[in-house]
Amino acid sequence: MISWRGDEQVLDVGTGRGLLLIGAARRLTSGKGTGIDVWSTKDLSGNSIERTEANVEVEGVKDKDKVELRSDDARRLSFPDACFDIILSNLCLHNIPDEGGRAQACREIARVLKPGGTAIISDFIRTGFYQKVLVEEGLKVSRTGLNLLSFPPLRVVQATKE
Repeated sequence: MISWRGDEQVLDVGTGRGLLLIGAARRLTSGKGTGIDVWSTKDLSGNSIERTEANVEVEGVKDKDKVELRSDDARRLSFPDACFDIILSNLCLHNIPDEGGRAQACREIARVLKPGGTAIISDFIRTGFYQKVLVEEGLKVSRTGLNLLSFPPLRVVQATKE
């Protein structure tokens, strides 16, 4: 869903074990990928920054200029406005326990996305809500139908900031 140039600044919200972050890092030449998580083992067993660091190393993308991992909450991102070209999030936002928190996470994603940037959020529930909040933030948003070939079946919200 992304036409990579290689120089993008990428944020993976709820990186978990780093699947999307590592995939993005492989496409980067001069760009950088940052993965954030609260490292909750309730939502992903054994979830820890150390395990994700090990995956980054095993996958051959361990370079401090290419990949960074942080402990950060999606509802209060510690980044300046408009600093990421691409924001990815998979099976994360539904873990935020309340609707207000999920809305705040969507607003934070919109805030740190650069003009011309793209956010891609996949989840199995609440994607219509994410879409609504991102539209309210002025982003151009589309949502796919349910992908029954994934487990769990996912919908993807794609948002661009103009």
